[in-house]
Amino acid sequence: MIRVMVVEDDASTGALLVQLVKRLWPRASVVLASDALSALDQWKSAGADLVLLDWGLPGMSGIDVLKQIRRSETKTVCVMISGNADREVILAARTHQVDAFIVKPFAAKQVMARLSEIMALPSADAQQQAPVDSIEDFVGYQMTQGILGLPIDPELAGAIEGIRELDAGARTKLLRQCQFHPALVFRVLSLVNSGQYIQGRDSVETFEGAIHQVGLAGFINLAVEMSLHPGSELKADFLKTRRVQFHRDSLSLAEIVTKLGANATFDLPACRSACMLLRVGELSLLQLMQSWIDLGNVIDDSVCASVLKTHSSQAGNRIKTQWNIPNTIRGRIGSAYLLPTGTVRIDSVVMRIAGLLLMGDPHRELPRLLARVGLTESQV
Repeated sequence: MIRVMVVEDDASTGALLVQLVKRLWPRASVVLASDALSALDQWKSAGADLVLLDWGLPGMSGIDVLKQIRRSETKTVCVMISGNADREVILAARTHQVDAFIVKPFAAKQVMARLSEIMALPSADAQQQAPVDSIEDFVGYQMTQGILGLPIDPELAGAIEGIRELDAGARTKLLRQCQFHPALVFRVLSLVNSGQYIQGRDSVETFEGAIHQVGLAGFINLAVEMSLHPGSELKADFLKTRRVQFHRDSLSLAEIVTKLGANATFDLPACRSACMLLRVGELSLLQLMQSWIDLGNVIDDSVCASVLKTHSSQAGNRIKTQWNIPNTIRGRIGSAYLLPTGTVRIDSVVMRIAGLLLMGDPHRELPRLLARVGLTESQV
């Protein structure tokens, strides 16, 4: 099993590089370090077959890390990554026996091709990751041992990768489209609320706020990263149909919340973003089922329905935990399904009202909840 260390202080670039490595070699052991000192500690304790080094690290540069690695080890493949392509920079890296030099911003496919070339290793078969015989076992294995993803259209990911080439109007239009895509909303919120970004501040709960902090380059990295997860491109028609249904549910919930915002005061942008994450559990299962099909297996819509019925709740909890979605956002999403006893937050009450209007109100909760926010049934 290949051992890889990624040393990158930018969270989105680090996440993308990890995913590129995992896409090439699914069974690789990958460690991500965000600074030179922790990278060197990891290197001294475990070593690595491949090291991807950012040049501009805090405290100590990537070239300094490279120097220390080369003092004790010459067999490790070291790749330097930098936004500076000046001749002097490249020559300095070559002086210390760097095996490849990659310039930011980079194209994911080009990086994968370069890594494949310099490592001269066969790409591992993804099926080796999950030695199971049924879709039920595969789902169970991936939810406990793997990393869950969400479906994303390759066309959209490609458009985002080329967003720098668009004029201002087209760029704004594309970003507006992205705020209604569950995978993109989910991933950018997970990153911006990670330790590398939030640093003790309040959680960020809107797509717009997250994009502002992550920046365009970071957002591009995240979109490409999500598109590299196995099964991210849904190909089976019955899976595509389900995705459209779940996406429609999220859009409908957001529309209801927007209408409620005309007569009640609450954090509308945060609630709208939470609406887009209503069905992330179901969507992550669609991604897993497509991954299973991509491995050469066969399932149909009846099997899909059974998997969704059995695992949606668990998958939703699991993916939110894996990607560190803040409790504030998770609370908004959960309130659409069930309002915890004693809840006083107006946003949660509004989300529950919207959920009842979308999914039905068999126990006649609406009149009581509407009264709590000063609304009548005629207003909704």
